[in-house]
Amino acid sequence: MPKLKLSLNLKPALFNTIFQSKLFCASKTRWVIHFLVFAGFTFLVFFHALDELTSFNLFQYYQPTLDPFQFLRNLAGFLVLTGCIGFLFRRLFKTRINRENKTKYKEIFSIILILLVIISGFMLETVKIISEPAFLEMVEDYSDLDEDTDLNALMTYWEKNYHVVFKEMLIITEDTLEKGRLLNDAYCLDCHSKIKSAFVSKTFAMHLGEIANSLNHYRADNWLYPIHYLLSFLMLICLPFSRFFHILMIPFASATHKMTSRHFQKETVSVHPATFAACTNCGICSEVCSVYPNFLITKNKQILPHSKIESAGKMIFSGHLNPEALNQLQLGNDECTMCNNCTDICPSGIDLQGLWKTLPQTLQKMGYPDNYTFVKDKALQERGKKQAGRTYELTRNLAGRVYSFENCVQCTICTNVCPVVAYAGNDNDMTPQQIMNLLRLGEKQMAAETRMVWNCLTCYLCQEHCPSEIKVADIILELRNISNQTAGRLKIMTATNKANKL
Repeated sequence: MPKLKLSLNLKPALFNTIFQSKLFCASKTRWVIHFLVFAGFTFLVFFHALDELTSFNLFQYYQPTLDPFQFLRNLAGFLVLTGCIGFLFRRLFKTRINRENKTKYKEIFSIILILLVIISGFMLETVKIISEPAFLEMVEDYSDLDEDTDLNALMTYWEKNYHVVFKEMLIITEDTLEKGRLLNDAYCLDCHSKIKSAFVSKTFAMHLGEIANSLNHYRADNWLYPIHYLLSFLMLICLPFSRFFHILMIPFASATHKMTSRHFQKETVSVHPATFAACTNCGICSEVCSVYPNFLITKNKQILPHSKIESAGKMIFSGHLNPEALNQLQLGNDECTMCNNCTDICPSGIDLQGLWKTLPQTLQKMGYPDNYTFVKDKALQERGKKQAGRTYELTRNLAGRVYSFENCVQCTICTNVCPVVAYAGNDNDMTPQQIMNLLRLGEKQMAAETRMVWNCLTCYLCQEHCPSEIKVADIILELRNISNQTAGRLKIMTATNKANKL
């Protein structure tokens, strides 16, 4: 990639990171799903996972088991849980744009890992709620209850209101409940709010049934704690290697200045490779791509923006693209009309337009110039000789049927009205009339290797003015398709031979 003079604009980065404004414009449904996960997970990270650095310092009375923190933690976890289920549903059943399975599975792995972290957190809180051993440890550490009657009263109150599960059957009366309430107010209320606000964990605790005593016996609260933290660390380890990394890169991609028409005209476009990691492979860009109909015909996935950026990232960072894949990437990028639809709608704020503009330079350095440049740099005789004997089956096959051009009288009217002949100068080699003559001589392949087939503007002036009504422009366009296939084969062949020599 070309060297980049980095310039950042923090305002769009702020709005697109916190409020995900571009995703809101692209898809309201996806925005809701993303925002549920983003808002819930952000709260859990800053006010729960990092509570010793944040919550304890910001709130003097903070305890994880007090309200509103207990309620907010359950609410945040519920939001993430709902968002992840929405993610999975869309990935498995609602994906409209064709994607490789390995990409889809990588996304599903990331979502499942978040789900496991949240579910393990809820289960940890649930087993702490029902844990008799944890209750007795708290009584021993934070109270001076010696009499069995006082302890039984407090146990009765906690069984009724905090859903602790005790091995022994407790006799519940109004007197013991009132006494337990007074003891709870004296010893426990400063650190433990009523459990009803922990609506998710409370629901799990109330439906454990017979397994509650077994979980207490084996101290599930002790072994679920390391599981929850190990899953959290696993997610942190996977951050640079999974779809999680876009969380850090979207602010950077959104802050970089995008390509303008002035940059386009002055050829000063440059894109920072780090912005590739901001791509979530959501496929929204491909849904609005102007040349998506071309993909439906050619089935070349590299026409689609979300596939191109994936392949471009592999090419630049790892070089793991074979000659065929590089050729498909070059052909797909050549289809781009620079309409700017993908950049305008990209939820991650990536300058896709700038990438498509700079990509040909990178491909050319790797030996994959665009087909026009490849044809221009090859001698006509050399290419015609190498490809002699090849046959191509095209839909109309005008260039292969004598009656399509046999009535050409070489009047040169097509040449006289051709704007390419008038203005191309040294960049052109033959005229439309000469191409028709090559076809009359049986040199179809040689005609396909001329620069004229690439320079043609398909303005149809030649075809409209031809006195013999020969479909000159259609024939030239067909020859360009033949030359396109030939150039691709030659580039793959050349790259393969180089690789074999190495």
